[in-house]
Amino acid sequence: MDTIFLNDLRVETIVGIWDWERQMPQTVSIDLEMAADIQSAAAADTLEAALDYKAVSKRVAALVQE
Repeated sequence: MDTIFLNDLRVETIVGIWDWERQMPQTVSIDLEMAADIQSAAAADTLEAALDYKAVSKRVAALVQE
């Protein structure tokens, strides 16, 4: 297993409990460390087999915005 790092991923989202807190989006900064098996991608050495950082970033942003 390899370790993948995404540092300073910034997501605009609504944070808070009270109505006045939820009126303006705030920036959340995320540092993510995750395990991923990228051996097959390294062996294939093709773009199609590579880990898609953009897809990971979009999924993390979607989770934060839920």
